[in-house]
Amino acid sequence: MNSDHYDLKRAERQALVCDCAAAAETAAIALARCDERLARAEPMLAEGARQRGHAFEAQALIGLAGGLCPLEDLVLHDAGMDVRSPTREIARAAAMLDERRRLARREPAEVLSESALRLRLCIEESPDPDRPDRATTVSGTAKGVTAPWDRIDRDDDEQDQAGEDDLDLENEDDDADPAFANIDALLARTRKKLDAWNDLSSDAGRKNLALRDPAYDAAGRFARWHQILEEGKGLPAALAAALALDAWLWLEPSERAGELGFALAATVLRQRGLAAAHLPVAGVGLRRGKFRWSPHQALSLRIAGLLGAFAEAAAFGQGDLDRLTLARTVMLRRCEGRRGNSKLAELVDLFVASPLVTVQLAAARLNVTPQAVEAMLKELGGSLPRELTGRKRYRAWGIV
Repeated sequence: MNSDHYDLKRAERQALVCDCAAAAETAAIALARCDERLARAEPMLAEGARQRGHAFEAQALIGLAGGLCPLEDLVLHDAGMDVRSPTREIARAAAMLDERRRLARREPAEVLSESALRLRLCIEESPDPDRPDRATTVSGTAKGVTAPWDRIDRDDDEQDQAGEDDLDLENEDDDADPAFANIDALLARTRKKLDAWNDLSSDAGRKNLALRDPAYDAAGRFARWHQILEEGKGLPAALAAALALDAWLWLEPSERAGELGFALAATVLRQRGLAAAHLPVAGVGLRRGKFRWSPHQALSLRIAGLLGAFAEAAAFGQGDLDRLTLARTVMLRRCEGRRGNSKLAELVDLFVASPLVTVQLAAARLNVTPQAVEAMLKELGGSLPRELTGRKRYRAWGIV
């Protein structure tokens, strides 16, 4: 939606709590069970489930947007081992993957603070009190760097032109054709204007080159969404997260980070204690379920559908943990009867904890030679995870 109107009156909020109470309770129970299992699981299993969850979530968000993102290509691109040129969808999914990892490493209160969110979305409050909804970028006003359209003084173009013409004529060679003097002066002025617009010498200048809709009230939309986030503190945890995600999808506070709302809703669940051990994969639950969010649906229907997606995400997380546990059990059977100093069990744990394993990575982690890793891979036999690259050299394996 392209509207900053997301009205939720007190009576509507109470009716929403009553209508979605059962769905909210079901989602909360499912999330709590999944989180408790991850908290009690062995460290390598829990870490493997979390890392795989990040990759599955990035793939699901691309799928919800209508794109195609093979999981194998995403994992290989993340490791810098692309077997083909990465598509735009793969690049977007990789950015989402990095974003979720950053959010998972930080404290939820720090992520959801207004200053951190404004910094992440490149939104800063306007210094003009008469226009509080005016959006400015961090790369411009907030960092004290003048935007390129402000650096050019168009009123002085004629004066600059006269001075540059004189300067260019002085720099002309004695044997140069005077007929090209005006053209050279025009080219010099053009270069100066382009240099003023295309400031590639700093991060701030590069950010200013991004195309933006001047009528897109990012600050106003973000202020309304943050107000909804604050109002949700008095609601149950699952319901507050669903309401925050619904408001994000409706208001679209960011022009380029639409998928960030799913990670922020998962962070709300972390902050409220329903997902202390992991970052829920709401996008996976939404894609696996039958519900599809639409702004034309009623509010209670949208919230109930998102709560169902939370429950589906928790069920998927438990199922993925079961698959990892089974794969580890099968591979550990190959370790029976080995010497006490065998590294095969550590290789199995590396397969479980990492989405992708190469010979070089395993050799560095296990402090063995690449030839030893190749021998251990042969010993795993049929329990060896699937090879992802399809190549005979520079191969990689992973449980995906």
